[in-house]
Amino acid sequence: MITHETSEQSRFLWGGAGQRKLQAPKERYPIMVPARTACFAPGCRKWLARALFAFLLVAGFAAAQETVLEVIPLRHRTAAELIPIIQPLLARDGSVSGFQGQLIVRTTPANLAEIKRILASIDTMPRQLLITVRQNADVDRSRSAAEVSGSVGGEHGRVTVPGARDSRGGNVVLREGDDSVRLQVIEGSGRQSDRNTQSVRVMEGREAFVRVGASVPIRERQVQRSVVGGRVVEQVVETTQFRDAATGFYVLPRVSGDRVTLDISPQRETFSKQPHGGVNVRSMVTTVSGRLGEWMEIGGIGVDASGQQSVLLGRATTASHSSGRVLVKVEEVR
Repeated sequence: MITHETSEQSRFLWGGAGQRKLQAPKERYPIMVPARTACFAPGCRKWLARALFAFLLVAGFAAAQETVLEVIPLRHRTAAELIPIIQPLLARDGSVSGFQGQLIVRTTPANLAEIKRILASIDTMPRQLLITVRQNADVDRSRSAAEVSGSVGGEHGRVTVPGARDSRGGNVVLREGDDSVRLQVIEGSGRQSDRNTQSVRVMEGREAFVRVGASVPIRERQVQRSVVGGRVVEQVVETTQFRDAATGFYVLPRVSGDRVTLDISPQRETFSKQPHGGVNVRSMVTTVSGRLGEWMEIGGIGVDASGQQSVLLGRATTASHSSGRVLVKVEEVR
């Protein structure tokens, strides 16, 4: 604003970068003139154009950063599956949450359009899968033994070496009078195989758990002590408890094209003979990847054991080898 002040002595023009002293007029009243009406110089018009351009640019940027809120219904997938995929794609200060089969997205209009395009390609019907787990167990045992037994004596005494009660194997007996010598040799081997196969049908991206087994009664004896009439009385009580042994697996499949990735944890339990009522447990946790329709080996185990026993005139050796393999196959069910 340019202000003309009048007095009897002088008049000053205010505005711009400084002030100039003018001749004092005869009037005694101020004259108010808008400053912009006096800006006709080329430099002033350039400044106004630049200021207008900057204003429009800031206004456009602010409009582009405005956020919108939209509720997107889901057709086939769950919000828990899609939120981890959408979250990294959000614009700055954007948010996404799920509620009853819907996604609630707050972001910019351009980013929302991009998210909708991505959802259209991933919110599709999940594929049906048939997962089969095979757990194989093989046990090889061998035993060999040789011993000499019998009874030999004379005028001054008799020596007797008892033998084993096992009548298996080859036996050679030499006798002469009251003397007898027996030679026994045992050679034996055996093989035991166990095949366990389980299958489960599940949709891709969903978890599944399969477990089958048996419960057997285990009898136990317990000694209970009580005080009766100042005396400690012991009483043997037999109890029956059930012990479980189960075989199964947990699995989470993810499919991309003709390849599948599995988070899988198979477990196998069997009853052991020694100790009585014990349970042998084999389990593993792993992640494997392969093609649909092919068997994949996800693990194995091998155990070797040997023993040796010596008697007075004999020796026995035992050896055993047990091995196991776990295979998995994933097929698409159409």
